[in-house]
Amino acid sequence: MGVQRVNLWVVLSISLNALGNSLMITANLGSSPWTSAGQNLVSIMPLSIGSAINVSSFVLSYLLKVRFTLWTIVKSIVLSFVFGLFIDVFVFLLGLIFASENIWIRSLYLVIGINFIAIALSIHFQCNSVYLPLDYLLQAFAKLKKSYTVGSILCMSIPLSISTSICLFQHHVTGVGIGTIVFVLGVGFLIDRYNQVIFINKPSYSSMKVDDSL
Repeated sequence: MGVQRVNLWVVLSISLNALGNSLMITANLGSSPWTSAGQNLVSIMPLSIGSAINVSSFVLSYLLKVRFTLWTIVKSIVLSFVFGLFIDVFVFLLGLIFASENIWIRSLYLVIGINFIAIALSIHFQCNSVYLPLDYLLQAFAKLKKSYTVGSILCMSIPLSISTSICLFQHHVTGVGIGTIVFVLGVGFLIDRYNQVIFINKPSYSSMKVDDSL
């Protein structure tokens, strides 16, 4: 695949991913697991939400023997920064245009948001380009289990456990809701389904940059 075409697909996937996350935020029915973990970590650590998520992602990915170069880390953090800006813009626009207190409309935002994220990840993983920090971790688990359905549940159980532990300790629930649970159980299944109908560069679990000695 040509470099320009790859870049176009990456921009599309990042935009769609940011829009999906923004719809989940607008729905206000629970953040994605890593976002809720970041929200809870900043309550006990001197870090921003983005920093907490990125540091945790790289550390856990390294423990799963994902091979990183310094340049890869730099590009991934820059991409994460751009991704965050896209989310801010989309949340602002959605707040002006589509904000609603109706539970059914919010539930629709949630469902559409999770599907947008799954489509975006299916596209991005097939591009074999630089990923967001969290995506390296998701790919590592998918590599181990040969399935995004199972791998994503295992991957998302980590931030969910972090959030649950901190919430129990502080006796206060932050960022966790029904949307969080639906995301954990559904996003990997949806990625596997979309991989069967979206063909950019068919992903291979064996091509993921994870040490097979695990």
